[in-house]
Amino acid sequence: MIFYELDAKNEQYFSPYSWRILMALNHKNLINNVERVPVKFSDKSIINHQGFNKVPVLEDNGTWIGESLEIAKYLEFTYPDKPTLFGNKENIHLTSLINLMLDPKILGILARIIVADVYEVIQPEDKIYFKETREKLLNKTIEEIEKDSKKFIPIFQKELNPFRKILNTNNYFTGAKPMYCDYILFGFFMWARNTSKKQLLEKNDVLWHWRDRMLNL
Repeated sequence: MIFYELDAKNEQYFSPYSWRILMALNHKNLINNVERVPVKFSDKSIINHQGFNKVPVLEDNGTWIGESLEIAKYLEFTYPDKPTLFGNKENIHLTSLINLMLDPKILGILARIIVADVYEVIQPEDKIYFKETREKLLNKTIEEIEKDSKKFIPIFQKELNPFRKILNTNNYFTGAKPMYCDYILFGFFMWARNTSKKQLLEKNDVLWHWRDRMLNL
C-alpha cells in the first residue's frame, strides 16, 4: 500500500484527515504494510494524474481511493478479516452522519486557533500558497487570525460537550473499544498536536484522558 499525506518540516505530518486513516490502518493491523509518501500543498502532481487534488489518498494493489471516509470504507470491506472499523453496516451510515456534522464546524473553529502555527511547520516552498489560500478562506490575514486565536479555544471546547457526555460512561465513543468515529475527532487533535503548543483541553477533562488513550494506540 502507498499512502499519500501532506508534507511538513521535520516529519510533522499533521493532516487531520490523513491521521484518521493512519489510525484506521493501525486498527486493521495494516500499518506495517504501508509506504508513506509526503505531498506538498503547492505541488500535487504525484496524485493529480489519478484525478485527486487533495490528500489523503491510498493506493492498494492498483486501486486508488481518496477522501478519508471512503478510504475507511474501502479498508473495512476489502479486509473483512481484520478488526472492524465500524461494527456493522448500520454504523457506517451513522458514522458518515457524524463525519458530515463534525467536519465543517470543528475544522472552521480549530483553523482559527492554529492556522498561524501550521504556517510555521509547512515546507518553505509551500508558504506562499498556504498563506494565500488560507487567508482567502478565512477572510483575514494569518497575523490577524493569530491575534484572536485564543478567543476560539472556549468555543472549541464547548462544541465537544456531546462527546464528553458519551465518555462519562465509556472509554471510547462506541464503548470499550475505539472505532472509526473516535478517529474522526482524534485526527483534529493530531492536527493541533503536530503543529501547535496551544492547550486545547484541561487535564481534568474526560476528553484529555480519552486523547491519552488514543495516543497509546
